[in-house]
Amino acid sequence: MNDISGSQATALLSFLQSESFILKEGERVDIDCGRTSAFGFVLRESVHCLAENEAALFEAAVDEWFYVPHLSGFSIRNREVGTAEVLIIRFEESGALALGEQRTYSCRLPHSRMWAEAFAAAVDAPFESLPDVTRLTLQSHLYALTAAWLLRSKENEADGAKALLRLMERTYRLIGNRFNEPLNLEEMARESGVAASRFYQAFKEYTGFTPHKWITATRLNASLSLLSNSPASIMDVAHSVGYADELYFSRVFKKHMGLSPTEYVARANRRIANLCPVFEGDFKALGITPAFSPPRGWTERWQELMPRLRDAQPDIIFTQPVSEEILLELKHIAPVEMIIWKNSNLSWRDRLHRIGQLLELSGVADHWLTQFKLKAANARRLVQLALGHTPFLIVSAHSSGYRVYGRRAKKMSDLFYDALGLTSPAAVQQIRILDTERLEDISTLCDNALLLVPDTFSEWQESKLIADWNILHPNRAECLIIRHPVPSLYNASFYGGLVDETVSRLMEDEK
Repeated sequence: MNDISGSQATALLSFLQSESFILKEGERVDIDCGRTSAFGFVLRESVHCLAENEAALFEAAVDEWFYVPHLSGFSIRNREVGTAEVLIIRFEESGALALGEQRTYSCRLPHSRMWAEAFAAAVDAPFESLPDVTRLTLQSHLYALTAAWLLRSKENEADGAKALLRLMERTYRLIGNRFNEPLNLEEMARESGVAASRFYQAFKEYTGFTPHKWITATRLNASLSLLSNSPASIMDVAHSVGYADELYFSRVFKKHMGLSPTEYVARANRRIANLCPVFEGDFKALGITPAFSPPRGWTERWQELMPRLRDAQPDIIFTQPVSEEILLELKHIAPVEMIIWKNSNLSWRDRLHRIGQLLELSGVADHWLTQFKLKAANARRLVQLALGHTPFLIVSAHSSGYRVYGRRAKKMSDLFYDALGLTSPAAVQQIRILDTERLEDISTLCDNALLLVPDTFSEWQESKLIADWNILHPNRAECLIIRHPVPSLYNASFYGGLVDETVSRLMEDEK
């Protein structure tokens, strides 16, 4: 007997018995393998199989095999009009083949019909009662069947991982689109054909949240804008975001936001004038739409703005640093909060905290930042899995050229190099910003690039940018395209969107 290298050398398989089950339309049979394992083969029609310990449902068609692990309950149901026939081949396994770790599914195996017919010929006959030649033949068929199954499992592993990613993306989008409806996660997991435990684990790997926590976060985030920007009652808002019980919604809201919906409404419905476009995404994170927001560059014609600002009757005005003359005029209209955000040590996170404190919504700001931290940690894990420690240049493409964000450009390096764990090239360690009109001018800094492009870019422009970069780096350069809204306003919503887009692109590449 030839040696088998590795841990499979001691693997032993012992055929025990073949059984045949005839199932008429609608009939079901339950199989208890106990301490034995089994392969199943569909001789006629097709059947639906359910591995009860995994809540995994799949269909096995005629001439397809499936595996039934030991210590598991397993049921087979005929949902077709005709009569189905299933062959069950029981055996004992020992050693390190790890068949029990295989995903439950069905598949065809080449040249395996003859094995099934040989096992079918021995139905209900105890192994000991069979002739020596038959026993040796069935034993050899069992090893051949197991080897073929393991080979097919390896081939299917990559496809299965990709299919699981697609399933998680669909589930993520479904929750985002239908969060206001009753969502039965257990049913979603069962219908997916994936074991319930794997379904929940995969969703958390994809999003950083469990499905239940993501539904709660999505519903609460949606409730903020409804509470602050509409005259709807708290009961109506609760129903609109998927909570049938207003009191339960209020409890969940207060647990996560640190204040009741009623308290939030009172504080968020103040009339806010936001004179700095950068702060817009911070207010959005708090669920607030300012009552007044002028266009960029308003300070150049600020006298024209004042009558409109007075008509808006703000309760509070938020602004970037302005001249003493403008500040005095603003203070005649409403209390003013002037926040220095450019060229200061105040990070966007600190700014969101400060705005939250000023509006007595610190709990809402903390909730958003906690969500961001979870998303960023998940994105960091995906970056490490997909890109490892490969250095990447951060390049922004725009209409007039390209901008490289070096290690000293905090607005981008804090997110991509620090929070998401992207490895920075040695050539940019002392660089802050490097602007150029030509891609060739920066191509020598690194072979790989994370390319930030406006969301107005067409697919053709995106493809051409990748092609141009690859031409400059013919030796297997990598490009990761990240889309962002225009203009690039460095606020909470902007950074949250970059993290979501990074995860989406990494997942897309995996598919």
